[in-house]
Amino acid sequence: MNQSQQSAWWKESVIYQVYPKSFYDSNNDGVGDIPGIIAKLPYLKTLGITLIWVSPFYRSPGADNGYDIADYYAVNPDLGQMQDVDNLIKQAGELGIEVMVDLVVNHTSDEHPWFQAALADPQSKYRDYYIFKPAAAGGAPNNWRSIFGGSAWEKVAGEECYYLHVFHKKQPDLNWENPQLREEIYAMINWWLDKGIAGFRIDAITFIKKDQDYASLPADGIDGLASIKAKSRNRPGIERFLHELKERTFRRHRCVTVGEAPGVPLEEYDSYIGPDGYFNMIFDFHAADIDVENGSEWFKQRDWNVREFRGGAICQPTGLLPGRLGERRLLKTTTSPRAVQAHPRRGLSK
Repeated sequence: MNQSQQSAWWKESVIYQVYPKSFYDSNNDGVGDIPGIIAKLPYLKTLGITLIWVSPFYRSPGADNGYDIADYYAVNPDLGQMQDVDNLIKQAGELGIEVMVDLVVNHTSDEHPWFQAALADPQSKYRDYYIFKPAAAGGAPNNWRSIFGGSAWEKVAGEECYYLHVFHKKQPDLNWENPQLREEIYAMINWWLDKGIAGFRIDAITFIKKDQDYASLPADGIDGLASIKAKSRNRPGIERFLHELKERTFRRHRCVTVGEAPGVPLEEYDSYIGPDGYFNMIFDFHAADIDVENGSEWFKQRDWNVREFRGGAICQPTGLLPGRLGERRLLKTTTSPRAVQAHPRRGLSK
């Protein structure tokens, strides 16, 4: 059975995103929470919602609005506890509503126990769970610029080495080349699916494969750095990781998957969301940067028109996969910067 046949139920779903902190505060502490989501389930039912996508609620120091996860198996205390998640799944199910959650596996928080163990002991197995490289000529290993700006490398205190972060310096990238790390990720994903969630929206998934030469690039800015995208986004070899991810987790369950997939050219859409693609749906980015000169420089605005948007966001992708893409592609609609904490990166800037 291919993925589209196994997961056809999601095609009829009405999906509603819930950002817990701003949704509903059940205990008047100024922060929305999981019990608040539960309290509003009957209302969501009246709207015809059949699937809610809940943004990150894992334990996190909050450097990137919860996308910096310190524990995949714990709920952030200001949002509730694991019993609240269990109650959410159960009570939503009783109303015919399923629960999809965010999944972040390109990186963790620097407060995750794996990373703390990696820092504590260079010989620990956890050092290879992340990407550490020796200093070069007394500085960073190369000239890659992070999505957030500045070097993508952060020096390790007391050592002549650096760790890689595609995004925030408090979000060290996981080393997907390490099979032991991948096994840990698959076990975590299956744990959540066994708990009863309906699927995942997978954050920044096209960044999990890095070019292994870690070579510098010609500088593209006055800072002497070059965008990391050319060496870390949808790179050759990622197909092996994505296929294994699907086979070891998603295919074994009745679930829906939505990949955040910047950098995927139209000719590769079939691999991502075709009949046996890695995911059911992806966030499409072909028109996401229509209002800026460069996706890495969101502050440099440019003029655009509806005809240009229609050509990039609708006509061109739909023509590639006639009769199918309308069911499987989501337009990324958040503005840049996305949150109250104005980071020059997430959403349209990837």
